Amino acid sequence: MSAHHPTVVSEAPWKADFESHLEKIGGPSAEFYLATVTPEGAPRVRTCIHRGFWAQLPENKHNELPKNPAIYQSDCPVFTNDARMEKTYHIFATGKGKGDREQSKSGTGGGGPVEAVYWVKDTMTQWRVRGKAWLVAADDVEGGTDEAQNSGTVTVKAQVGRYMRPVGDHATKNSEWSWKNEVENHFENLSPGMRGTFRNPPPGHPLSEGKGEGEELGQKVGHLADDELARKNFRVVIITPEEVERVDLSDPEKSKRWIYTLSQESGGQGGGDESKPSQEWDVTETWP
Repeated sequence: MSAHHPTVVSEAPWKADFESHLEKIGGPSAEFYLATVTPEGAPRVRTCIHRGFWAQLPENKHNELPKNPAIYQSDCPVFTNDARMEKTYHIFATGKGKGDREQSKSGTGGGGPVEAVYWVKDTMTQWRVRGKAWLVAADDVEGGTDEAQNSGTVTVKAQVGRYMRPVGDHATKNSEWSWKNEVENHFENLSPGMRGTFRNPPPGHPLSEGKGEGEELGQKVGHLADDELARKNFRVVIITPEEVERVDLSDPEKSKRWIYTLSQESGGQGGGDESKPSQEWDVTETWP
């Protein structure tokens, strides 16, 4: 897997209810709003599709690729993204590394602040997940040359690894778990038409600039491993949560709000050691 061995032993106290609520709005296809910040400090918000939690690949009867063994769980929401989109640049540019636009397109990395908002009408509950976002590319996340394992790759594995809980037959199957395989399976879980969008012309670019070789709207794509252009553009984005807010408006006379904050000892906001496992959460109930 990697040199960074996950050591988290307990699920976040908000995870079970959050996951249960997501099932009411589509589960691994639930819509949510993602906010990023530009390098100049301006907010940007867009609608995204929830794709489950990192290391807990949603089942899909149409996905026949070999799967990783089910030896990890996490509290990290996942969505998929095109490396050429503006939010990719925002996530790179506002992270510790202050990556430029070309770096944001090149592969694994990121670390910028994000906030994801989910509204669950059936339970009249709003969830807000604040933390950092990390982008994972299939080509550089493992294997290859020393150059391919860049500092961004090492950082992402270390930071996301803090949130990964060993479960099941972890001791004997750890070596079988592959980051690259997880990325390829997330791609495979998409419809052929959705996979084809990663061969679209550059999102947001003027039509007058034309399109590159192989780029066209409305294409369909098979496996990620077989399509160089789609592989170049496809990313799995992992949110490592540091603060989660739950507002229950189901009873106007008894509305409630809870704020779950990752403790500083576990590497939360203001914490001194981001290498520690993410397992301690402080909970505060506030006025709604």
